[in-house]
Amino acid sequence: MSAENSPESNNGEETTPRRKTSFADYHLVIDEPNSNNNRQEASFMSPNSTFREEVGLHNDGSNRFYFDEETTTLPSREEINNLEPLLYVPQREPSPLNRINYLNAVTYAAHLFVSWGIGVWGIDGIVDTRWEILKQYETLVTPALWAQYLWAPILILEGLFVIAQLLPRYRNLPIVQEGTGYFFFYCFLLQTAWTLFFSFQLFTFSFISVVLALICLISLLLTQIHTISNDERRSWLEYMLFRFPFFLHTGWMVLMTTDHFALLFRAFGTSAHMQAAIDILSLALLLAAGVACLIRPPYSDFVIPAVIVWCFVSNHVPFPFALLC
Repeated sequence: MSAENSPESNNGEETTPRRKTSFADYHLVIDEPNSNNNRQEASFMSPNSTFREEVGLHNDGSNRFYFDEETTTLPSREEINNLEPLLYVPQREPSPLNRINYLNAVTYAAHLFVSWGIGVWGIDGIVDTRWEILKQYETLVTPALWAQYLWAPILILEGLFVIAQLLPRYRNLPIVQEGTGYFFFYCFLLQTAWTLFFSFQLFTFSFISVVLALICLISLLLTQIHTISNDERRSWLEYMLFRFPFFLHTGWMVLMTTDHFALLFRAFGTSAHMQAAIDILSLALLLAAGVACLIRPPYSDFVIPAVIVWCFVSNHVPFPFALLC
């Protein structure tokens, strides 16, 4: 095997190129016998990426490598690893951080202050906390106080997401740049509006804000699903870092939206019968949302239904550390 700068070998015969693409992605292109046009390509990333196979031919004019083997089958990963010492693997500089990476980091810092500092802590008593207001207008959907500490793992996991998307290995992944994009920032703006309106008991505006924040989170999840549907290099680690935090967050916002819907009728002083009917409707909406998330592949996932179950359980089962709350 030898490396050249043109598509012709020393004998004047055209050979098959092995070419370099962005992100250190290498493709081994194999000519089918007795055919000038039908080519198969096995692509892999060097040195520790997941192997994938695809059909097609790509020539981007970058560095080319040639070999003399004639074969009709795609090489295995082991065969490629054996060829690795013969390949020239250029050192690739990590992709620079861009505006989305920086914006996600700044957004998380502000999100931490708004969600915990205002929503949970109440700025040291300056405004009512979210729990104090929910307790004042409690509905059948309102989760117990200890269940609302689900915000802690949400914030921690989203913090891990922010750290991961700053790392060279992940910062330029499609699930970060296209899947998450600016949705995390938009959701923060809407959730900030919801928290502030809710703290001052402007329930109509806070309800509109929480609905829009939920729509933004759902859009983020759908965009992520669309982004990774054509990416065969998915992994459990990437799911936990880039998708699970937002599934958890969305599940909680589904709960908050339905609770806020029922809360409106209490705030507006409707009759007890109407409040009971709205509570039952809200519980039905929660059940429908949970079932829909389980039976609609490829959008199905267990996290949102689990959050809904968490809410139901909290209203009927005391938790050991509830006495500490």
